[in-house]
Amino acid sequence: MGFLLPTSSPWELREQVVENFKNLRKQIPLLYAAALVNLIGLHIATDGQDLTPFSAVNFLTALLAWRMTVWIFFQRDSDDFDEIAPKLITTVVLTVVQCIGFSIWALSLIDGHPDKAISIVLFSILAALGAAYGLSSFPRAAMVPLTILGLPMAIRLLFIKDAETTGMGISLLLVILLLMRLLQTHSGVMAELVTSRLAVAKERNRAISAEVAAIKRADEDSLTRLANRSRMFREIERTMVQGPPEGGGSLVAISDLDGFKAANDVFGHAAGDAILKTYASRLREAFGDRALVARTGGDEFVLFWRDGLTRTEIEAIGHEICRLASVPIDWKGKHLHVGASCGLTEAGPLSETVSEFLRQADSALYRAKARGRGVWQIYDHGLLELDQRRAGLERILLNRENYGEMTVEFQPIVCLDTNSTVYAEALARWNNPGFGFIPPDEFIPVAEQLGAITELNGVLLREAANLASSWPVDLGVSFNLSALEISERGSSIRLLGLIESAGISPGRIQFEVTETAFLADLSTAKQELERLREAGCMIALDDFGSGHASVSYLRDLVFDVVKLDGSLTAEIEYSDRSRQILLGLIDLCHATGAKCVAEHVETLEQLMLIKAMGCDFAQGYYLGRPALGMPDLGGQRMSSPRTSTVPATQIGGSNNLLR
Repeated sequence: MGFLLPTSSPWELREQVVENFKNLRKQIPLLYAAALVNLIGLHIATDGQDLTPFSAVNFLTALLAWRMTVWIFFQRDSDDFDEIAPKLITTVVLTVVQCIGFSIWALSLIDGHPDKAISIVLFSILAALGAAYGLSSFPRAAMVPLTILGLPMAIRLLFIKDAETTGMGISLLLVILLLMRLLQTHSGVMAELVTSRLAVAKERNRAISAEVAAIKRADEDSLTRLANRSRMFREIERTMVQGPPEGGGSLVAISDLDGFKAANDVFGHAAGDAILKTYASRLREAFGDRALVARTGGDEFVLFWRDGLTRTEIEAIGHEICRLASVPIDWKGKHLHVGASCGLTEAGPLSETVSEFLRQADSALYRAKARGRGVWQIYDHGLLELDQRRAGLERILLNRENYGEMTVEFQPIVCLDTNSTVYAEALARWNNPGFGFIPPDEFIPVAEQLGAITELNGVLLREAANLASSWPVDLGVSFNLSALEISERGSSIRLLGLIESAGISPGRIQFEVTETAFLADLSTAKQELERLREAGCMIALDDFGSGHASVSYLRDLVFDVVKLDGSLTAEIEYSDRSRQILLGLIDLCHATGAKCVAEHVETLEQLMLIKAMGCDFAQGYYLGRPALGMPDLGGQRMSSPRTSTVPATQIGGSNNLLR
């Protein structure tokens, strides 16, 4: 078959065979018809002298008629190479046999009927041309009748001693040779056509493969091979089933890893990738048969169950998602320990959109993380009420007119050397007619997320500065700055403008910042605080000892005051270790040139201890609760005989600072 159809590859050979077969199925009957008609015509032209029941002519006629019948009535189209290749080979072999037989018979007739030579040659040449036409879609096979039957007949005319006959022979010979050349060219063109079509098919397949791969990449997380955010969102949107209020709708769980950032920072990104891939594999193995598992970014994973689950199953899922993360991960001989928190929710009447469905699960995750590590939480009516309260809080915060409802209370900061109040910390208080009292730790984070914190803090600072402007000049105001606010370029200019408009000296203002201000944008926060210090304001680092990076800030930044977190003073009455830690921190702050404020001083014993340690200032309920108006300038309680026998850890009322 390779000789009849020259190709450069088996794939091209298969394509050519299939293509030729489709065309030949309609043309091959013409091959046999042409041979049959000219065979009969030749027989009649020679007076039918060889017509006997068992003559070669009759056998050839029967063979041609049978093959023509098979191809007309019984042959069907097929793309099976193994089926059609033998049929094409059989056709070529039979064509060779028929042409040889026809050629021998015709040459013998010329010898026996020289007067009929032209008629014999004519019928033979027509038979050869007809057969070649019938095989024209198979060019090399089409040359067989021309070579075996046509050429011998044309050459035979050259040997007849007749100028006219010789001329006819030369003419027929040239026509046959020209036709053979044409078939050869046609064979090359067909081969090129098939090759080109195969190339196009390969390119199309490559493009389709590339498109499939691109679609797969677009729907797949490259690291974990889980679904990504877009696929998860699309799948939920397409198949989410909303159940009744009592449950039963589709379920979604959002989980993120506790301790992942620490492991990633300590051991590097390779370890972080190993943690993510291992946890992804565990989730896939545990839930992949029923749920769509996705990594939606960072260390966050989302699982989606289309069909509703029972409450028992949901609880088991919550426990298992957290448990899978708690199993240590082996990486390069180390055991990496992380955990996971999880929030779950069922699609119900209040989750009409995919965004709301996912928001509810995210809200449940937030509440779970607030309860501790490795905790799961399902979204319920209690969380719904909290979310509705938050939504209402957002609405009233977006209305700037409500800021007029806020007031400022002041809590004294007492100098332990002079027993006098040197600063009063301004604390925001908000009583709203609809919500009642709203603590700062509730509305400040919401204001930060809404982008309203700058304007809100401006209102509070202006109020505090205006009130303090009538105080004695040796009494200042300590004011908490938001991390977002101090990380804005130009914030120092705006703050100084507010102080100036209140008619109070910058030297009477102390700004308190937490380490989160530097986590937001260290460079900008540092520049803005330096401008405030240059203008005369005091800068205090608040809640020192409660975070992880405070010591580095003492080394790299300049603070006038360091406020020691209240947790450091809570146990100093009963714990020698707590006293040693607090003493060491006081010495550390003094070594940097900063003065210290001990927060949450609740008893006389605590006060005496921190004074003995060399602390500079104190603040807490023992020295004065937050109140409206100017605080007491004296230190009457410094020498009070009253002592508290209640452990500091049991004394409530920690002041709500404006963070």
